[in-house]
Amino acid sequence: GDWLIVSGQTGRVGEQLISDRFDEQFRQCLTNLQGILEAESVPLSAVAKVNIYLRKMDDREAMNELYTAFFGDHRPARTTIGVAELSRGALVEIEAWAYTA
Repeated sequence: GDWLIVSGQTGRVGEQLISDRFDEQFRQCLTNLQGILEAESVPLSAVAKVNIYLRKMDDREAMNELYTAFFGDHRPARTTIGVAELSRGALVEIEAWAYTA
């Protein structure tokens, strides 16, 4: 179809979290997302919707800064949700919907 739906990306490289720090995990989430988009030849500007899951809502401000730096002037719709737990002890997870038509 016209959508590339990227399922939840955590701050992992392979099977291991990159670190136990939020900022490093979130940067890796974004790197993983970008890698999937590039592999499908989909530009970052095609991302229309992002869902972000945080283990600690206190990380929201840091997430906003990193998110803004990553997306630049492009601002996909976003939902940020606080959760009790994420896969493999991750602190953050991101999923994205990109419109490819």
